[in-house]
Amino acid sequence: MDSLIKEINMLPGVFGCFVCRGNQELVAATLPPSFKADTIKTMGNLLTRTIKMGAMTNLDLTSIDFKFEGSLLIVKPLAEGAVLAMVCELDVNKSLINMTISMLINDIQNAVNKAPAAIEQPPVQAETIQPQTITAASAEPVREQREAAALTPVLEAIKDALTYAIGPIAGQIMKETIETWALQGPKSKQQLPALATLLCDEINDKELEAEFMSRIRPLF
Repeated sequence: MDSLIKEINMLPGVFGCFVCRGNQELVAATLPPSFKADTIKTMGNLLTRTIKMGAMTNLDLTSIDFKFEGSLLIVKPLAEGAVLAMVCELDVNKSLINMTISMLINDIQNAVNKAPAAIEQPPVQAETIQPQTITAASAEPVREQREAAALTPVLEAIKDALTYAIGPIAGQIMKETIETWALQGPKSKQQLPALATLLCDEINDKELEAEFMSRIRPLF
């Protein structure tokens, strides 16, 4: 779980994040020092209860945003009532976050399922922000979230093809290229050729590029 949390925290504009189980146990957290353990647990309890209330009323919540005065809390529901919460800058690139989470979501859920008992103290990082009172909340468009989730197996297949072409460095190249691709706006299957072009630029070998494209073209 720590490596997954670290990967999320590396995204531009993300101050930190935490994961809670559906039974309101804190599984993992890496947040600024101003977020104390009790505060994080309280937030986790409120969020998991909110997700459960949504499920009881048949609300298909795929993401919830809580706007603070100087930050944004993005909440991604997981299976069985668990939640992933990220504290971000107000102008954080949501497309990049959605794309990254869509690729990590299965690993995060597996880590939650295998995690031991709740942790007592979360590790902290150097940045500091002050939590503010929530003033508004809004759900992101469901369509965008579902499209990102639907792309996950396609992106995995593209990464496999890239690994075949350039070897074990493919994972890092794929991650960096997706970050560049996500900056162009919300992603969909129709925009996969643009990602393929960026990856071919990274391969920089005509024969390998042709082999790579022949493997991924049926995915478009």
